[in-house]
Amino acid sequence: MILHNVTNPNIRIIFQDIDGCLNPADGEAFGVTEDWEPSSNQISMLDTINTALDQSSVEHFVINTGRPWGLVRNLAKHFTSPKARYFLVEHACALYDRQRDINLNCEQMAAANGLNDLVTRYQNLAHIQILFDWYRDHGMALLEAHYQTPLPAVDKQANLSFRIPSGVDGEALLKHIESIARAQLAPAHIEPLLFLRSDNYIDILPGIHKLDGIHLLTAHLKIDLDHALAVGDYLNDIPIFEAFHRVLCPANAHPRIQALTRAKGESGEVSEQAYGLATLSLLRGIPAI
Repeated sequence: MILHNVTNPNIRIIFQDIDGCLNPADGEAFGVTEDWEPSSNQISMLDTINTALDQSSVEHFVINTGRPWGLVRNLAKHFTSPKARYFLVEHACALYDRQRDINLNCEQMAAANGLNDLVTRYQNLAHIQILFDWYRDHGMALLEAHYQTPLPAVDKQANLSFRIPSGVDGEALLKHIESIARAQLAPAHIEPLLFLRSDNYIDILPGIHKLDGIHLLTAHLKIDLDHALAVGDYLNDIPIFEAFHRVLCPANAHPRIQALTRAKGESGEVSEQAYGLATLSLLRGIPAI
């Protein structure tokens, strides 16, 4: 089922998650090391989506992911369309402009567009460095002793993330690290932080999340939010699916994400297609140029 309000021709910008949302039809997972290269199966899906994007009237296709740029780079090169210029990485804590080959200053952009609350939260990035130091010196050892498995942090600049080990309850792990951090760090360093999880990772954010990236970039590009659509699938996308007005999730999305999508009525669509096929179907449903 294609909902007119979701795929109507006034969509100018799409904010697109990666994991669970761009995978090929069989769900083949993308790699999690910087030397990873997409498989031929994954490349086929990415190339097909890229072609549909070029043929659509959409102006901007923005990757909006928790991954750092180093884990996006090899995937991004298969989006050759000039519409895929901007990449929100590390849960919108960083914004890469591929055309200019620079990371944009998000705090300055927020200030220039009168997003004062967002300016304050981008200043919270200093608290993440304190968390990094605590995790390296104390937190990681405590968790590793409890779970009897290595829990190294992912190489990121603005999020503390680590992989949920196989067989470990992600929700319990999330509560565990939050309780330890709150017990050992000063409230001033903890209160700004967001403790979230995706399907495979624990993610601790400096009070900034993917929804902020949507507000920041639409303001920068002078695009009304009514012309934006967000695509996501898992629990770390909840801020978007709770607050943003127009969303789509693939058929494989977490049940809570599906419920939030359906609650939006005609402004939300749970696709009949899974993984990247949902985005492909979306793009093909938008009028061509």
